[in-house]
Amino acid sequence: MQPHADPTKFYVLTVQGTASANVTEGDVKRWKVGLRPVEVPAYLRTKFMVVRTGTNEIHFADFDRWAEPLDQGIGRVMKETLGSARNVESVILNSHGDESLDYDVAIQILACEGIRVENGKSSIRFAATWEVRTVGTNSTAVKRGGFTAGATDWDGKDYGQLAARLGAAIADASKMLAADLAMNAKPPGKINTE
Repeated sequence: MQPHADPTKFYVLTVQGTASANVTEGDVKRWKVGLRPVEVPAYLRTKFMVVRTGTNEIHFADFDRWAEPLDQGIGRVMKETLGSARNVESVILNSHGDESLDYDVAIQILACEGIRVENGKSSIRFAATWEVRTVGTNSTAVKRGGFTAGATDWDGKDYGQLAARLGAAIADASKMLAADLAMNAKPPGKINTE
């Protein structure tokens, strides 16, 4: 009996074009930001890539898997993208309790998957919410925000394409999060939910 080659493929989230923005002294305040561990729904805490095939139906891809835990991959892409933002000096992962930071960010992922539609367009689904807090004994929430990826086609078969499109959506969410950080040196004010 001949051994069969393992057809399993492994994917990572990546982001393209995150070169640091040029910042001149006095241009904007550059913040030190901490990212708490990313929270993902239980059904996404798996090595298998997830595809929604119906409103309540999930398919776990047997041979298409994440090369790292999804929460860690999302955190890595968010760190890389935030770190290149004009108003961010540095980003630290798993930062809870680090008082050298200006802001501490908690991120909750609501969806990070493909959607396969029979006889229709397949797409990606990515959504996240976050809360930005000041750091210290009097920590307060200064901003709550969220992001839902716009309609992005996926061919429904190429899992490398799915990983790339999800990575791009995560980067877009990170850019929106960076915009939620103040662009000037004024101290954070009251919570803003706009």
